[in-house]
Amino acid sequence: MGDFLPYTDDGDILLDPLGTMVSLAVLVVLALAVSRSRTPRDLKRVLYLAIALRGAGALARYMILFGIYGGSGDARLYYRGGLIYAGELWKLNPGPLFNPINWQGGIWHGTQFVYFPAAFVTAFTGPSMLGAFIIFSLFAFAGLYGFLVAFRRSYPHVSAARYARWLFFFPALWYWPSSIGKEAIVLLGLGMCIAGYIGRSERINWPLFLAGLFLIYGVRPQVLVVVLASLIAGHGLSLLSHRWTPRHILQAVALAAAAVVGVGVAMQAEGVESFSVEGVQGYIEEEGARELGGESAIAPVEIGVAGAPVALINVLLRPFPWEAHNPMALFASLQMIGFWAIVWVRRRQFVQVLRHWRSDRLIRVAIPFVLLYSLALGFVVANMGLIDRQRIFIFPFLFLLAEAAPVSRIRTAPVVRRAWTREPRRRRAEAAEQSST
Repeated sequence: MGDFLPYTDDGDILLDPLGTMVSLAVLVVLALAVSRSRTPRDLKRVLYLAIALRGAGALARYMILFGIYGGSGDARLYYRGGLIYAGELWKLNPGPLFNPINWQGGIWHGTQFVYFPAAFVTAFTGPSMLGAFIIFSLFAFAGLYGFLVAFRRSYPHVSAARYARWLFFFPALWYWPSSIGKEAIVLLGLGMCIAGYIGRSERINWPLFLAGLFLIYGVRPQVLVVVLASLIAGHGLSLLSHRWTPRHILQAVALAAAAVVGVGVAMQAEGVESFSVEGVQGYIEEEGARELGGESAIAPVEIGVAGAPVALINVLLRPFPWEAHNPMALFASLQMIGFWAIVWVRRRQFVQVLRHWRSDRLIRVAIPFVLLYSLALGFVVANMGLIDRQRIFIFPFLFLLAEAAPVSRIRTAPVVRRAWTREPRRRRAEAAEQSST
C-alpha cells in the first residue's frame, strides 16, 4: 500500500483527502436522489449498490494502476494534463484549455478530447486522482443509466431490475470505465444516444441524441460511424415493417442527414480518403498495423469476408483460458466464459428475441451495432488487452438480447398457449365421438 499513498516520487498528489471526500459526497447525493425518485423498489436496491460499486471500481482501478503497472498508464497522463488545465480554470482563465496550440497534435478530438472533461473534473475535485476516477466512473454510470431508461421505455410491461444488474454489476462494465479515460466518455455518449433515440412516445429526443453523438465523435470518431450505421439500419427496417407516417419519415430523413454529415466528418477525422471499399480497407490495414505488438499481441486478421469469422471470434470469445499469460488476461477469459454461460442459461430468451427482432425498435439497433462493432474491432485491433478494454461497448446491447421483451412476442404468447391447451380438448372430443359411434 505504500505505493498508493498519498504522493508519488515525482510529486503527483493522488489521494488528497478533500478531493476524495468531495467525490464521495457526490455518490451520497446521487443515492439520495434515487431514494426520492419514483423508481420501483427492486430497481432502487440495484441502483444503490451500483452507486456504491462505482466508488469501489474507481478504487480498484487506482490500486491496480499503481500496484501492478507501477503507475504507468493513460489515466495518469490525463490526470496530470487535467490538473494543469484546472490550474488555469481556478484562475478563471479558460483560454489555455481551448487554445489549439496547447492541444495534442493540434486537434481537439481523439486523445485531446479527454483532457477537456479531465480539466473540469479536477477543477471540481482538486488534486485527487482517486476523486477524479470516481467522477469519471459516474460518467459511465450515467451512460449505463441511459440504456436502462431506453429499456424501461421500450418494455414497460417487464421489470428492469434484472437488466440493470447486468449493466451495473458485469465486471467489464464496472471496472474498465472507472478511471479517467476514453471508455467512460464513450459509454456516456452511447447511453445518451440510445436514451435520446428511444425518446418518449417513440419520438427522438434530438438534443440528448446529438449530444451523445458529439461525445462519441470527440473521443472515437470511428465508433460514431458504427453507431450511425446501426441507427440507420434499425430505423430503415422500421419503415419497411411499419406503416409510414409523416413523423417516421421526417425522423428517417433527419437521421440520414445526421449520418451523412457524421460519417463524413468522422471519416475525415480518421484520415479515410474515400467511402470506397479500397479507402476503408486501406484505413483498416493502417490502423491494424498501429495496434500490433505488446505482450497481448495476436495474429492480425485478414481484411475481407474471409477474415470476418476470425474477427468475431477474437472479440466475442477470446482470450481462451490457455492463452492467458497474466492475471488480467485470465480474468478476461473467465469473464467471457461467464458471459457465454449466461447466454446458454438464457438461450430460449435469446431465440425468442431474435425471432421478433424486426418488430422491436431497440433490438433493431442492438443487433447491427454488435455485429458491426465486433467486426470493426476485430479487424483493426490485434491485441487482446485492447480488445478486452474496447469491447465493453457491446455488452449493454448483448444484455438487451437476454432481457428484452418485444411487444409482438407478448401478444403472440397467449395465442400459442391457447393452441396448446385446446389440442387435448379436440382430441378428447374426437375420442368421445368415435366411442359413441
